[in-house]
Formats: sequence, C-alpha cells, structure tokens
Amino acid sequence: MFQRIIGGVAGFMLIISAAVASDAPLTQDQAQRFVDSLESVEALGKELKADGKIDKMHIEMAPKTGETFKPFSKAVDTMKTAHPADYAKLGSAVKPHGFTQTAWGQTGDRVMVAYLAIKMEAENPQAMAQMQAMDKSMLDMLPADMKAQFTQAMVMMETVKNAPDADKKTVAKVKDQLDAYMEKQAKQ
Repeated sequence: MFQRIIGGVAGFMLIISAAVASDAPLTQDQAQRFVDSLESVEALGKELKADGKIDKMHIEMAPKTGETFKPFSKAVDTMKTAHPADYAKLGSAVKPHGFTQTAWGQTGDRVMVAYLAIKMEAENPQAMAQMQAMDKSMLDMLPADMKAQFTQAMVMMETVKNAPDADKKTVAKVKDQLDAYMEKQAKQ
C-alpha cells in the first residue's frame, strides 16, 4: 500500500509539480490552504503534461544524493526559469489561497513530506530500515537506471524519515482530505 501511495504522490508531483528550510512551524491554516489549492493547480499540471513540459521538470525534481527531497519547490524553481508564463499561471492559481509561488512550493514540500511520513509509519514502519540494511554490493550489481531509482528512493526516504513531528501532527489534521485527493488522482 505504501508503495502505491509513493507512486501516486510521485505521479501527482509530476503532474502539478522545502523538507523544510523554515524554522517557523507549519500551521494548520497553511496545510489546509495548500490542500484547498490542489484542485486549482491540477488544471495547470494537466496543461504542462499536454505541452510536454513535465519531462524536464521530472528530471529537475528527482531527488539527488546530498540534497533534501523538495519536489514542489524544485518544480516551482524549474517553472520560474524554464516556463515563466506557466510560473505566472501558477501564481494566479495559488494567490486566492494566500500563497506566492515560492511559499506554495515550500508549504507543499512540508505537507507532502509529513504526509508520506505519516503513511510510512502507519503502513510500513520498517521500510527505511530495510532499505538501509541492503548490502551495498548488491546495489552495485543493479543496472544503472535501477541504481539511480534506488538512490532517489533513499534520498526521499531519508527526508521522510526526518519529517518534523510538529509537521506530522499538523498534517494529520488534513490527512483524510489528502487521502481522498490521492485516491482520486490514482484513479485518473
């Protein structure tokens, strides 16, 4: 189940596409406004996909060794430099929810990392330990593309493992809404 959720979140992030560099606590209001913004941003994500812009964004969003998993912030940054007109559209979509593009990306990172942490703890609390226990020599035997995917998964899992408890408590209050949204996305 957790793997399906990871896949759904990854797919969702590709379609619409900090955790957290901010010391300020994530508030329930921020989390709720982010969740409320998802429908508004979804149309832009579909437009980006139809225009073939998602592939480059996917490459930019992929977690890399030595970096923190920041899918929304990276998508916003990529959009700002590579697709300025779409960046402006994102601003129009998130402004009614009280966000700038940058603030939306940072909030999205925190919400989704905390959401994944909640899901991982509930559905597969041993996942991180299992991945870390893998014999590194086995990793070297994998084909290059599989090795890259495994490395990306480890970066993401490390970020999720370190999600702040305060963020998880805040996101738990909007978890049911996120679950419903993710299930809807998985069916599309």
